Amino acid sequence: MPGLDASAEEMHTEFLATLYHLDDVRAGHDRVVSDVAAPVEMAKSLAREIQPLEDLLREFGGSHTDDRITIPLPTALPDKLVVEKFAGDEGDVVRLIAPERFGGVLRKFELPEGRRLTGVSWGEGALSLTMD
Repeated sequence: MPGLDASAEEMHTEFLATLYHLDDVRAGHDRVVSDVAAPVEMAKSLAREIQPLEDLLREFGGSHTDDRITIPLPTALPDKLVVEKFAGDEGDVVRLIAPERFGGVLRKFELPEGRRLTGVSWGEGALSLTMD
């Protein structure tokens, strides 16, 4: 218990620490904030660092046709590759995670306008993305 020389901050902290009946309210508040914050953070993350497809292909020496994108990837862990897609207004946005023992590759890029990701495969050191 703080004495007469306690500051307002110390008294307030002590007061809040004795309100055990508010634990459920605090937990509920934390859940609501977390539920609201997660989609907002995902949207903010998606909006940041999206590079044009041509830049990505130039960086990795990849290529594309009307229905396929091929990206050679320097990964020793192809079974750990993660490809996620998010529907954008003008086409899908793809997030590529290629983990390595000491780092890895994380890139987000847009598919050509109006295109949607329909398939992903790995072979001969390259990631292949099919689109329609």
